[in-house]
Amino acid sequence: MSSLAADLQDAARIGADGEGVSRFAWTPELAQANEWLVRRLEELGLETEIDPAGNVFGRWNEGEGTAVLVGSHLDTVSRGGKYDGALGVLAALEVVRSLKRSQTSLRRPLWVVSFNDEEGSRFQTGMLGSRAFVGDLDLEDWRRRGVADAMAAGGFDFERLPDARRVEDVGAYFELHIEQGPVLEQEGVDLGVVTGISGLLGFRVTLTGEANHAGTTPMALRRDALAGAARVVLALREEARSRGDMTANVGILTVTPGGFNVIPGTAELTIDVRAGAADAFARAEAFTRETLERVATEEQLGLEVAETHRKPPTPLDPGLQELLTAAAEAEGATVRQMPSGAGHDAMVLAKHVPAAMLFVPSRAGVSHSPDEYTAPEQCELGARVLSRAVARLVANHSTE
Repeated sequence: MSSLAADLQDAARIGADGEGVSRFAWTPELAQANEWLVRRLEELGLETEIDPAGNVFGRWNEGEGTAVLVGSHLDTVSRGGKYDGALGVLAALEVVRSLKRSQTSLRRPLWVVSFNDEEGSRFQTGMLGSRAFVGDLDLEDWRRRGVADAMAAGGFDFERLPDARRVEDVGAYFELHIEQGPVLEQEGVDLGVVTGISGLLGFRVTLTGEANHAGTTPMALRRDALAGAARVVLALREEARSRGDMTANVGILTVTPGGFNVIPGTAELTIDVRAGAADAFARAEAFTRETLERVATEEQLGLEVAETHRKPPTPLDPGLQELLTAAAEAEGATVRQMPSGAGHDAMVLAKHVPAAMLFVPSRAGVSHSPDEYTAPEQCELGARVLSRAVARLVANHSTE
C-alpha cells in the first residue's frame, strides 16, 4: 500500500461514523485529526502550528520570498466520505515526501495547510479558516452562530481570530481535490485543471396564498402557494437545462398547514443557483428574481425573498493552470480544462494570491457520502502531477 493510500485509510478512522466520516470544526474528532496531521508533518521535518483559527500548518522554511502553499481541509459534512478535502491535505504531504526523497533544496518556502471549517457543517460558516487566513472576517455573525462558545470549549480564543491572517506570506496556492461530479469519469479523462469556481447565490423564499378546503374551493379561485412553488422549481430547472452555463436547485420545500385536504396557504423554499462566469451569474440571478415576481403575480401570491448567501464566480490563475497542465502531460495523463461547481478554499485564496486546483475523478460523481470513492492509482497520479507543478515553483533544481 502506498503512503498516500495508507494516510487516507488512517485519517478515515478518525471520526468514523458508520460507513462515513464526521469531523466538524472545534470538535474532539477534528482535534484528533489535526493532532494526527501534526505528527505526520513533524515526521517530515516541518515546523508545525495550529493557528488561532484552527488551521494546521507545516512549514518547510528554506529559500527566500513568499511561500507556495499546498493543501485543503480535514473537516467533513455529516457522514461524509474519506476523500473530500482530506485527499488534498494528504497529497500535500506526498509533495513534501517527494521533494525530501530527491534531496531537493528549495529556493522559496513550501507550506502545507489544512484549513479549518471549510464545509461549515456545524454552524453554516463555510471556509471560516481560509477566510480568517486572508483577513475576511465576519465576527459578529460567527459569534451569533455560536462559534465563540465552541472555540472556547476547544481551547481557542475567538478574539484572536484576526491574528490568523498570514496571506501576505504566501505567493501561490495549490489544491488537489476530487471532482465531486461525473464529468472526468464519463469522458474517460485522467485529470481536470480547474479554470474557475462557480459563483454561489442562495435565497430563502416565502410564497403566501390562502389555505382553504380542497374539495369546495373551485380550481379557478384558488391561491395555492404550493402550485406557485412548483412553477418556480420547474422554471428554474428548464432554464438551467436550456442554458447549460448555470445550475439551479430547490433543496428544501415546506408547506403549511399541510393537511391532506387543505390547499397550501404558505410555501417556503430554498433556491441555490450557480454559474461559472460573471455574466452567466448575473443572468441566473436576474432570471430567478424575475421568475419569482412573475409567478407570484400570476398566482396571486404574496412574495418574500431573502438572500442567504452570495459568492461571485472566482477565476483561477492562468499561469498556474498551464503549470498543472504541463505537469499532467509530463506524467502521460489526459487532462481537460473545467470549472468547479462546488466552493473550495481556493476561491477564498484566489482573491489575494495566484491559486489553482487539480481534480481527480469521482466514481459515479458521488461526494458528501460514504460512497465517495476515487481509485488509489487516480489519487496517486494526482499527487505526482501536483508534485511536479509545485517543484517547478519551489525547487532549485527540477526533480524530473
